[in-house]
Order: sequence, then structure tokens, then C-alpha cells
Amino acid sequence: MQKKMFLGSAILAAASAFVAGCDKPEVETAEQTNVTLEQPAELAGVQSDIVALPPPPKDTDVIASVGNAQMTWAELNQQVDEMLVLAAAQYGQPIPTEQLPQVKQNFRRMAVQTFVVENVICQAAEKAGIKIDDAYRATEVAAIEKETGKQMDELFKTHAAGPERAKDMFEKGLIEKRLLEEVVFSKVAVSDEEIAATIEKNAAELAVLNEKMADFAQQCAADPAAFDALVEANSVLKTPVARPDEELKPLFGDVWPVVAALAEGEISPALHIQGLKIMVKCNKLPAAGDDALLAKAEELRQRVLAGEDFGALAQEFSKCPSGQRGGDLGSFSKGQMVPEFEQAVLTQEIGKVGAPVKTQFGYHLIMVTERNEDASEMRASHILLMPETRELSMLAMPTPPEMDAETIREEMTEQRKRQAAMEFYNAQRLELGVTSTLFPEFAAAPAK
Repeated sequence: MQKKMFLGSAILAAASAFVAGCDKPEVETAEQTNVTLEQPAELAGVQSDIVALPPPPKDTDVIASVGNAQMTWAELNQQVDEMLVLAAAQYGQPIPTEQLPQVKQNFRRMAVQTFVVENVICQAAEKAGIKIDDAYRATEVAAIEKETGKQMDELFKTHAAGPERAKDMFEKGLIEKRLLEEVVFSKVAVSDEEIAATIEKNAAELAVLNEKMADFAQQCAADPAAFDALVEANSVLKTPVARPDEELKPLFGDVWPVVAALAEGEISPALHIQGLKIMVKCNKLPAAGDDALLAKAEELRQRVLAGEDFGALAQEFSKCPSGQRGGDLGSFSKGQMVPEFEQAVLTQEIGKVGAPVKTQFGYHLIMVTERNEDASEMRASHILLMPETRELSMLAMPTPPEMDAETIREEMTEQRKRQAAMEFYNAQRLELGVTSTLFPEFAAAPAK
């Protein structure tokens, strides 16, 4: 529901942090919070020539207004209290006391911003005579239910902002959508001439890029050492990438076989991946594959079984930072480790080294040192052997988009719709006039 009704609009994007209903509230730091209305306890009753806090607003004081709509301090406080309840339910616990002033101020900002955005839209829609009839509403409901696979009542009930607020957001979203469709987007157009010019421009840019890559390839063929200088001067990726092959493979997609076949020091021909033209230099090949890692893990296990010190071997061979502590991971509880590791800790004999365990990180030799009866707390040491990495340097240049006429029309239209929506919204803010005493950045004086 959120994507269709809100994220598609440039107007409501600014208010999406709380209106969207799916993100946890971000807590502003003290440095980011310029206004905090709670008086610190240590200043209560203290007279000072240096600290002079303004008196708190009265319940009837207007905090923000849009045209003929007003938000009072009491209404703002009520909304903030409701947001605190929702946040506590989402987190499973109340906001910590020390964070409460900053969280409240963050919520005030969200509430005022939402008030401004929604009222600008609704008043503009009223002025334009926008109405939502049952047929229009039913069409939108059907589209949302098809997209989400859920009924609207279920979406309302499970929304983070609560069902009543979710319904209100939905109705305002319908108003916004129809307002934009009828008043703003109807004027947006992209001509065939513009599309043809874009296709021609992209083709010309691609031809220039291909010439550059061919020139780079000739320079590197004559002097392989020129590659690093070309990367520094031209590439959008200047830092070498060092990762195991299983992580590199999806990054390169169809051209991975070419990259995987490079010898150390060898440079690839020009390749195309994810909107880039690249030449790849192999700096270092992986020295050990999966079979080699397993064999090494078993070798170390046999050395421990033969009497060598587990901690000393961890210091020498483990790729985990815990290796410097002899492999000791400290105490942990269920759910803190990946499933394969946890299962081994739950089943292995205490004080014994089990068979190598494979996880997403590599191979582990695990020694369980403590485990209480209900296994709610455990302690173990391990030796981690990780896959060796392949290090690659890349001479990468962005390519112009390869799009057909219809795709270009769609993208240009969407871009112009976003721009037109924002211009319309800003014009309405100025025409209606917006005041915001608590957050002056939201204010807009009416046009004279």
C-alpha cells in the first residue's frame, strides 16, 4: 500500500519517515536536535544569567498552520504521545529515558512535517474540486490487494501507525494521486523528437566510450604497468576488490568465466557488467579452495587430538579476531551464532574438538568450554579457516543507458512527473502560506 500511495509521489516523500508506517523512527543526536522543550532536571529552579530557557508553549498556542488549518501545541503533544506508544510496541519496550527528549523532538518534526504536507495537498485538492468516488476507490483497492496479496482490512490492521491512521493515510493518498493525475500530470508530455535525440546521444556516448576502452587496451598491451595509472586517472572503482570467488561470481554475472580464467598479472579485454565497461586485472589468485580448507581444518584437528595446544593453533591459523585470544569467543546464548555453529556447540562434548563445521564464513574447529544444563548460556573457542580471496583491480567506466524508445519515454515521463509534482507542491505552499514556529524550515510566506 505504501509504495503505490506514497512513495510514487514526490510531494509526500519528505514525510515518509513516519507516514510510511514501515520504518523504525530514527533518533536524532543531541547535535542534530536544535530545540528541546523539556527543561533539564538539573536546571529546575536555578536562576542563571547564562541559561535562560523560554517558557513552554501553552496548549492553545499554534505551532503550525497551512491556510485555514492549524495545529496547536496540545494537538502536537497528543500525536507525539501516540507515536511514542506505537514506537514502544514496535520495539517491544519503551524508549530509554535518556533518549526520550531527542526522540520526542524527532517525532515533533515528523508530526509537523506531515501536518504541513497533508494540509497543502488536501486544500489544493479542495480548491481544484477533486473528489474520490466509490469507483475510483474500488479500482485503487483492487490494485493494492493484487500487488500485496492481502485484503485492505488486513493491511490497515497490521500497519505500524495503527488501523485508523492507516485508513486516513489511504484516503489522503487517493486524494493526492487524483489531484496529481488531473491537475499536474495531464500537462506532462515527452515528444518523439526528444526520444530520438536521447537515443542518438546515448549511441554517440557509447561510441566514444568504446574508443576509449580500445585505446586503454592498446596502452596496457604495450605496457601492463600502465593499467594502474589508467585506473587512478579514469576508473570509478579505484580500490582493488579482494573477496572469495563465491562472492565475486554474482557481481560479474555472465562474464565471470573470463575473469576467473585470468592468471596473476593478466588483464582482461573490455567487458560489460551492470552499466559499466570494465577491464579487470588479476592481482592475486585464491590459494585454497573448499576442499583444501576442509583438509587443513582436519589436519589441525588431528594436531589438537595428538596433544598440541588449541589456543596456540588458533593464534597461528584462525582468521577470526578471537584467534588472538586463543580462539575464545566468550559467553553467548541461543540465537547469537549462525545455526550450524550453534548446533555444534549444543551437541559437542565439552572440552573436546569436534569435526570441522562449515558455515557461511568458512570452516570452524570448535571446542566447547562451558554449557549450562538448559543451554541458555554457552562458551566456546574456535579456529576459523576462511576461503582465500581473489584480488582484482578494475578499470571501470560508466556506460550510457541502453534503452528502447518506450523505456526512454517512460523514464523521462516519470522524471518530469516528479519535477512537476514538487513544483506544484511548492507553489501551493506559497499560495496558502505555511507557518511553523517550532520548525521554521517548513514555513512558506504567501505570494504577494
